[in-house]
Amino acid sequence: MLPEYVHVSTKIELDTAMKRRLLVSATAAAAALGLTLSGCSSGGGTSGQSKDKLTWSMWIAGSADKAAWQKVADAVKKDGGAKVGIQGAPFEDYFTKLRTQLSAGSAPCIVSIQSIRAANYTDVMLPLDSYAKKDGVNLSEFDSTALNGMKVDGKLYALPYDTGPMLLFYNKDLFKQVGAKEPKPGWTLADFKAAAAKFKAAGKKMFASTIADMNLESMILGYNGGRVVKDGGTLDTSNAKFAKGLDWLSSLVKDGVATQASSDTSAASNDFVSKKVGMYTDGPWSLLSQKGKVKFPIGVTTIPVGTSSGPSTFSAGSGFGVSKQCKYPDEAFKAVKTMTSQKVLQSLAEQGRAFPGRTAAQQAWYDNAHIDGVENVLKTAQKASTPLPSTKQGDQLGQLFAQYGIQAVNGQQSGAQTMKSIASQLGQ
Repeated sequence: MLPEYVHVSTKIELDTAMKRRLLVSATAAAAALGLTLSGCSSGGGTSGQSKDKLTWSMWIAGSADKAAWQKVADAVKKDGGAKVGIQGAPFEDYFTKLRTQLSAGSAPCIVSIQSIRAANYTDVMLPLDSYAKKDGVNLSEFDSTALNGMKVDGKLYALPYDTGPMLLFYNKDLFKQVGAKEPKPGWTLADFKAAAAKFKAAGKKMFASTIADMNLESMILGYNGGRVVKDGGTLDTSNAKFAKGLDWLSSLVKDGVATQASSDTSAASNDFVSKKVGMYTDGPWSLLSQKGKVKFPIGVTTIPVGTSSGPSTFSAGSGFGVSKQCKYPDEAFKAVKTMTSQKVLQSLAEQGRAFPGRTAAQQAWYDNAHIDGVENVLKTAQKASTPLPSTKQGDQLGQLFAQYGIQAVNGQQSGAQTMKSIASQLGQ
């Protein structure tokens, strides 16, 4: 994502892949919720569960998140299913603690997962294809990019609850102030350069640099089609186009068009909110939350296209799956079916939270956004997007972008040198 899917604390408020912008410390948030992944009010792992009582693990950052997700859990019981109890942890700790639980044999039955991390959990999660067929789930009702993002080696490991392509959010007032044309969906690299020249002439930064993996990769994909993660989820750290894409991002910093990249992954978002930059990359999962924060009219557009064909951005999302350790997989899948139903996802959309993984529920999100042109932008971007493939080395790659990518974007070494350093750490 979800991303980078992908991002604030939870998927339903800001971004996944994506949610590295967690602003609340793990200890404080967990204490405030009174929840940890090692246990909850419903009794902890699989040993404390039954057909009528299941546990669901979800990233949760605060009381508002807990309340929103509790309504999702309650919908299962109202639909005639099991009582679902939530285990929560801040996003930055969620996957580490989940893996520990899975390794210890105390996993929850229902597991929340990001599309870009799915490949890391195929050993402990059930493929859902047969369950969906048996329960009569019409998979064609889900957004195709969302559904494909939840597949690894052709097998479906989760039903998506949200999705979305990486986009650019922009400050309409700043664009008007510097005399730059507002970017339209499908705008080109030439349009991007023309707007950048206006910002530079006015002594203002147009773009907030970031080293968040999905954000970074989407900008380069749009620029020249370079990609470090191939369709099958294997890595291509020697991809020359991707290295040149890093050099392009570095040139934006050198020319005064973009801010320097920061190790603080919330910096780009914060700089946008504080009017220090004209635009930055993010996903639709963050748009309505950002709209509520900013003191200016917010615009949204697609990643600038520098290629003549092919996708211009990556998409990512999150969903719910079933642990292999679950003794009641049929009941757990029925719960997942309800949790990703049109009724539930439409309710989340109406709250201005997740951009729905079901196509029919997406209109409710558009109607709630109240942003000019947002439906056209998202549909254009989604049509031109490809799911960022999940890879077992994805977490390590993201960490290496944070370590070495910042040197490339800030001009301390070339893109080729950076990718060579990353390749050496990945053992390639």
